[in-house]
Amino acid sequence: MTMTLSAKDLENISKLAYLNEDSEHSAKLTQEVSAIMDFVDQLKTIDTSQIAPLFHPLALNQRLRPDEVTEAECLAELEAMAPLFEDNLYLVPKVISSDK
Repeated sequence: MTMTLSAKDLENISKLAYLNEDSEHSAKLTQEVSAIMDFVDQLKTIDTSQIAPLFHPLALNQRLRPDEVTEAECLAELEAMAPLFEDNLYLVPKVISSDK
């Protein structure tokens, strides 16, 4: 099942990802993304029914720290570094808008 990517599809993806569309490279990018999608289609055809799921790609024990609540007394230090800090929270500018 080969899925082709049209120039309109690439334009929509670029808008959703807030990427600047470059018409000079859009044909090449369309081919590259289509090739990636074809590769994913190839991966989907592999029979994995006899393969046990992995939680980690390596058979290693994970060295995890104990799950203990630790509260560092560094709020004053963090507040001094942050441009905007209020009620123990970092205030950041809005980066996603509803503009189309």
